[in-house]
Amino acid sequence: MSESRNPMAVAENVSSCSLSAMWDWSHLSLSGTPPAVPLLDAAADLLVLERNFAASLGICERGLQILSAEPTDAKCEQVKTSLCVVAIQCLVELGRWREVLPWLIQYYQTPQEMPYNIMEMCILLYGKVKQPQVMLEVSSDWLQVQANRLLPNCCRVAELHLLHILLPLGLFSDAEVLAQDSDVFTEKQRHIALALVSEHRRQWEEYEAAAATERDEHSQSESMGRTGKVQTRIQNVAHLLLRALGMIAGIIRRTPFRNAALAVLLITIILLRLDPASPAAYGPISSLLLLIRQTIASIFQRHPSRQL
Repeated sequence: MSESRNPMAVAENVSSCSLSAMWDWSHLSLSGTPPAVPLLDAAADLLVLERNFAASLGICERGLQILSAEPTDAKCEQVKTSLCVVAIQCLVELGRWREVLPWLIQYYQTPQEMPYNIMEMCILLYGKVKQPQVMLEVSSDWLQVQANRLLPNCCRVAELHLLHILLPLGLFSDAEVLAQDSDVFTEKQRHIALALVSEHRRQWEEYEAAAATERDEHSQSESMGRTGKVQTRIQNVAHLLLRALGMIAGIIRRTPFRNAALAVLLITIILLRLDPASPAAYGPISSLLLLIRQTIASIFQRHPSRQL
């Protein structure tokens, strides 16, 4: 099974991000608010301890429904984020990673409103399964929102967007623009990012050049192969024609000349589909008779002793 189709392989790649975010809400249960916190505890236990992913996902969805009816505050937003983190992990474990982004859209009006840790998980997930184009517009738009750019973790999202989205897609110009963004990266980080983009561009160009050379060689090989096949067929046809002509020549040598001339005349009439009584056949037949007479005359001229 390929890595992009293996739920466990994908889960391992996002687990460090999801588990660290999961425990951010643990202190909220002490205050007893918001009301979805007990469901969050239950969902986490089902995910981590019992590995009952379908049940854990169902509890997350129930908790999100409860939160949707509650007034929005910082604690509710934190619990909502944690429920989404657990649910993403469950979807990945169930092999339903394609549903992650559509599933999240149900609970956030726009992807730009997603918290940074959910955005990190999505970038890691779709980069891991070799589908970076899915997140290209989403993460690009998220990084353009001024409120998101002011977050302390914006640099981490930008770094993941650069490494797992832009560079794998060969979008080096966009990667250079992001790497030079002083609002996102420090001077040292910009220097490292630009060097990384330059190295990936060099590797990409070398790969494309090697691939183009291989395609040209393959095309030339196919062309030579086709030419060789055509030449072989021509040689086979020529060999068959030579054999046929040899057989005809042998038959003619063993056949009286008049019978051979008559046979040639009949064959010509058949091949040309001529009616000897038709005026249209007069020209070809006359030409054939004239040719036969000229041939007989030339033979007798070379062998005068055989005159009749």
